[in-house]
Amino acid sequence: MEKKHSLRHHPLLTFFSSMNLAITLLVMLAVASVIGTVLKQNEAYSSYVIKFGPFWFEVFRNLELYDVYSAIWFLSVLAFLLASISACVWRNGAHFVKDMVSFQEDKHPAQLKKMHLSAHWTTQNTPALIVEQANERIQALGFKTKVEHKANSQLIAAKKGSAHRLGYFFTHIAIIVICFGALLDSNLKFKFQEWAGMVESETRSLALTDVNPKANLTSDNFSFRGSVNIPEGKSADVVFLTFKDGYLVQKLPFEVKVIDFRVEHYDTGMPKSFESDIILTAPDLKEPIKATLSVNKPLIYKDYAIYQSSFGDGGSSLKLNAYPLASLNSTSSPLAGEIHRDIPLNTPIGDYKVELDDYKSNNIIPLPAADANGKKVKNLGSSVLFKVRDSAGQAVEYENYLLAIDRDQAWYQVSKFRKSRAQEFDFLMIPLDANMSMKRFMTFLSLVNDRKGLDAVLDASIAQETDAAKREQLTTQKRFMQQLINLFRARGFDGIQGYLEQAIEADKREAVFQQYLEILTVAMQSLYLKTLELEGVADNKDASETERRFFADSVEAMNLLAHYGPPIFFEITSIDQRESSGLQITKSPGKNVVFLGSFMLIVGVFLLFYIRPQRLWLLVHHNEQGETEVIFAGKDGKDDSQLQDVFSTLLQQPQSATTPSEESAYVTH
Repeated sequence: MEKKHSLRHHPLLTFFSSMNLAITLLVMLAVASVIGTVLKQNEAYSSYVIKFGPFWFEVFRNLELYDVYSAIWFLSVLAFLLASISACVWRNGAHFVKDMVSFQEDKHPAQLKKMHLSAHWTTQNTPALIVEQANERIQALGFKTKVEHKANSQLIAAKKGSAHRLGYFFTHIAIIVICFGALLDSNLKFKFQEWAGMVESETRSLALTDVNPKANLTSDNFSFRGSVNIPEGKSADVVFLTFKDGYLVQKLPFEVKVIDFRVEHYDTGMPKSFESDIILTAPDLKEPIKATLSVNKPLIYKDYAIYQSSFGDGGSSLKLNAYPLASLNSTSSPLAGEIHRDIPLNTPIGDYKVELDDYKSNNIIPLPAADANGKKVKNLGSSVLFKVRDSAGQAVEYENYLLAIDRDQAWYQVSKFRKSRAQEFDFLMIPLDANMSMKRFMTFLSLVNDRKGLDAVLDASIAQETDAAKREQLTTQKRFMQQLINLFRARGFDGIQGYLEQAIEADKREAVFQQYLEILTVAMQSLYLKTLELEGVADNKDASETERRFFADSVEAMNLLAHYGPPIFFEITSIDQRESSGLQITKSPGKNVVFLGSFMLIVGVFLLFYIRPQRLWLLVHHNEQGETEVIFAGKDGKDDSQLQDVFSTLLQQPQSATTPSEESAYVTH
């Protein structure tokens, strides 16, 4: 016993089980939790570099702030806190148990008289009668009592609320259980593998069979949180974990198949609800598990939880028409592809690759005022996001709409484009003819692209001129018009302004630019009239307002083509949508342990705050004068004032053995 006693009071154990150390560790955990809440965890390193810059990225990475809950220092704090609270419980547990079961019947008369709630008096009643009546009244108030008889005295020791001490056990053990559950979910095995260099992230987008073997985790991994996108009708037995600057592939001991995916949207385009019908199959299951997942309604299988977290495109099939924008040919070439796959293009101007990135079923824009139906938003319909990458690796990003978009009672085929994600999208709006097609525009564009196209239009009128000098003048004007058209087609209006900045004095540029625009307009109008003639419009001398607007819109569109990127326009003709369900799958063996600890913590806090430990003592003995003296005292474990009413009631009850006579009572409270 002495050896155990000395061990409990060893200075090192005293420090290790001290409240100061425990509070310090809890504060460290609280700070770490704040960091883990404010700073989004387990993102790709590239996003952190963009957010914080190279210097602070390295600082935070060295502090392991991008994965706080698996950081070595965080796990060390957890382990120390677990050990500290365990030592505290072991060191003080026996005292708490003893205090719970003890009636503290060893109180001396002097101790009882010094208590805040205390009264003493002398009486003529026999001690046996006093003790009997007092014991009944104290028990009637819910106290447990113990009567102890000694040679010259009798003592009633009473207690109530001993379960208060259980609150200390529950709260301390709850913290131990929660820390243990957190350590279970921290995956110490994986941390050791990472430290030993057995795990490396994969940074390339590859087929699963080609992934770095060190990036593959076996199904016996203790805990993880990963995600996977599964198209309708497809299945998966792996999830992907974000790790440092890449990802890891986590093997699952089961397979999940998405049978159907459903999504509903608000008028604003935001998703209202989405859910997936899935089938889970595993070797240890007699029958597959069928379930419907929705947000906050996961499927729990053993230590695994499968959540509905997102959705996207699952490889929709689409058909396109590719229109050449720098050719004399206005006809398109049909193409077919799937979202998340590439389409190689071999063209006379070079090799390209069309990377089909995503399909958006809705494009909601706000309206300046409510429409006739009272709606303040408008759905522009579906669109396809893709990139066109040349042989040098340079890419332009596009978003092309499937449906034509009306603007002030005119219809356009719309394409958004940008050369980097740091830029905002520019809009290319190609006007549509009366047949809701791009045929007229493409015919017009092919004539503009033809360096001899203007000759074919103007030569006939020049040949009719009989005056040789005027004919020569018209020929010169024709060549100048063609040069302006070529410059405009290559570089747009900016190209003409750039030329004037080099050739014309600054004070004359604006006037010359306006003259050039007039000449260019005449030339373009000649080609547009030729377009109408080829289309079969009989009388094109007095063009209608619709045709004049079409001409202006076409010139504006051609101006943007100089910045559009590769000279190809992709018209989306049809799409067969296939949706993809984004699932988050976690393995958390410590989850139930943490739940148990949390429940114990709630119980412990309830016992500590709502159960009041109270004690009463009634001592009947013979004093030095030979009189029968009664000492009545009480104590509340938190605040004696909370016991005041009970104490006063017992003192004031009529005919009570605990009621002192007026002339002999001494009360201190």
